[in-house]
Amino acid sequence: MTDLAVRAAAQGPDPSVAALLATWLPTRRWYPGRGEVRAEAWLAVTFDPGDDGETTAGPDGATLDATPADVVLLLTRLEGTALPGGAVTVQVPLVICDPAARGPGYIDTVTTSSGDVAVHDGGAHPVCWLTLARAMGIGGDPVTLTERGRVLAGEQSNTSVILPGVPSAGGAGGMLKILRTVADGPHPDVVVPQALTADGWDGVPRFLGALEVDAGDAGRVLPVHLAIMSELVPHAADGFELACDVASRGESFADHAAALGRRVAELHGRMARVLPPGPPLDARRFVAGLRGRAARAVADAPSLADHTIEIAALLDALEDRLTALPEPVPTQRIHGDLHLGQTLFGDGTWKILDFEGEPQRPVAERTRPDLPLRDVAGMLRSFDYAAAVGAAPDPATWQDEATRAFLAGCRTAAVPPSGTGLDDDTAALVLRALVLDKALYEVVYETHHRPQWLPIPLGAVDRVFTWRR
Repeated sequence: MTDLAVRAAAQGPDPSVAALLATWLPTRRWYPGRGEVRAEAWLAVTFDPGDDGETTAGPDGATLDATPADVVLLLTRLEGTALPGGAVTVQVPLVICDPAARGPGYIDTVTTSSGDVAVHDGGAHPVCWLTLARAMGIGGDPVTLTERGRVLAGEQSNTSVILPGVPSAGGAGGMLKILRTVADGPHPDVVVPQALTADGWDGVPRFLGALEVDAGDAGRVLPVHLAIMSELVPHAADGFELACDVASRGESFADHAAALGRRVAELHGRMARVLPPGPPLDARRFVAGLRGRAARAVADAPSLADHTIEIAALLDALEDRLTALPEPVPTQRIHGDLHLGQTLFGDGTWKILDFEGEPQRPVAERTRPDLPLRDVAGMLRSFDYAAAVGAAPDPATWQDEATRAFLAGCRTAAVPPSGTGLDDDTAALVLRALVLDKALYEVVYETHHRPQWLPIPLGAVDRVFTWRR
């Protein structure tokens, strides 16, 4: 069996399952419902198998009898003042089966109207992995597809599963991403990698498929993407972990940074080619957004009070410069949340991933065309954190060397980091402002969550006002 009929209906789970989830969900790292939250079941996605089930392999290699119809993807609306935008939709994949068939991801056994059932977190269960793969049209022996599958630890917003048995052109297997926070409409982590893969670019993990459901009958924008399969990147290291390791040994990251700069410039060139262009930059609106975020940051972080005049002067200079340009500045789709943790380095090359942006923000905001320099600024701030977290013997020198190499790499690629429409001096000023914007956000975050890390972004704010190209 290689294809499953996917059905979506506006319904909630059995009351006993709903009661179980009400106590279990708040314990999950990916669950955004903090404070007073009202939950309302919106949609249940089920699967109509073409046969009586398949056998899968558990994480320990044992075989598990699978009944794909036992997989239910529950979509629940959360509403509350503490949630971004006041409302978020979460996906809860469940595997429900006879209590005697308890497997990975087991939550508890409950009594429903049809008898006792064992309820599992589908993100950890091979039956769910197989069902999602089948629904994407991925064929192959079911045991082979799921054996040696394992969930990546540490993720906070999604669940990613390594599936070495998934067929792929490079033979490395697949990476299944189950989206825990669901957006209306086409998901950017589907749209962008799919377009880049179709264009033949190897700077992203190859797109293999996605699970899309039609939620039109439930009164929402369609389609809704629930899961994504991409090719596994073999022998790869997380970019931030790699940078921290290099920094901890007191070694230069310059060669890596230069190659990454070239890769990021290639990314922006490809995105400009395969995705729709944005409107010309509205300079006054652009700077007004920076002013508003800066004002909120200063109000929220007392440590920024002494920088108020400097911030205003920099943004005044930026507005004057941008509004005096003779030609409009184009915008385009960008990554939107680029940092070292969104990259992989393996077999001597960089891959860029995770194009979804902040998953709890509306898709319209996450996909809004912008200046490529915003991505550049995000990467520069990531070097600063790698130097500090990796405890480089001389963090300032390490970070400065990586920064210069990265920017040089961007400039040597076909598309410069400034894109088109900006002269070098204006591009440098825009980059300063965007680095400041990111650092101010970090100051607020560290003030509230990790005060011991506050010196990292505060140092960056200081450096912005002594910036030399």
